[in-house]
Amino acid sequence: MMKLTKLILRAVFVPWKNSEFLQKELTSGLWTRSLLGLLFFGLAFSLTSIIQAATGNFPGVPIILPLGLENYFVWQAILIIPWLIVSWLLVSFLAKSELLAVGARKVSFRQLSASLALSFYPFLFWLWLPHLLTAVFYLLGMSQKEWVDLLSEPGWFQTLYLAFLILAISTGLLATTITIAGRKWVKRGLSWLTAILAFVLWSFLIFILLR
Repeated sequence: MMKLTKLILRAVFVPWKNSEFLQKELTSGLWTRSLLGLLFFGLAFSLTSIIQAATGNFPGVPIILPLGLENYFVWQAILIIPWLIVSWLLVSFLAKSELLAVGARKVSFRQLSASLALSFYPFLFWLWLPHLLTAVFYLLGMSQKEWVDLLSEPGWFQTLYLAFLILAISTGLLATTITIAGRKWVKRGLSWLTAILAFVLWSFLIFILLR
């Protein structure tokens, strides 16, 4: 548990050291811990989704998936963990295919997927904080209408939400770019391109479900 905690904290707050860390941990069960880290974030989102469902609230922004609006957070709580894992594996597979297509001689799927998992932690962490904040406000008795009004009107609440979203996207993209480029599977420019496409696809998949 301590190793997993250190792994998550290191990946979230010092992502520029991911490549160095990955080189040292190639045979120490890193892939399993990377998977456990994603499961941890999935559980965190599931918990806050359950809170929002239990307080009788529903998404304040349009949904994409054909799930019932009133029970959306129940479905989100159920689906978020497998959704994270399947999205991660899909992005990892496509990123490996792209690296091989642009000239990489050999790419270990386990090493690449572990690299991507660590890179995605900052995105998930900063994205979860507003989710947690919303759940706390609902627990304190805030109504759906009050939450929508508070979020839609310019002020500290809206600014904080936007700051968390910008931080999630920027740190996630930066972490993915630095980590993939640092592994030196292909030239730096091609590594950047692979990382950017991988992160864009990853964030798109997450935003399809997460509300």
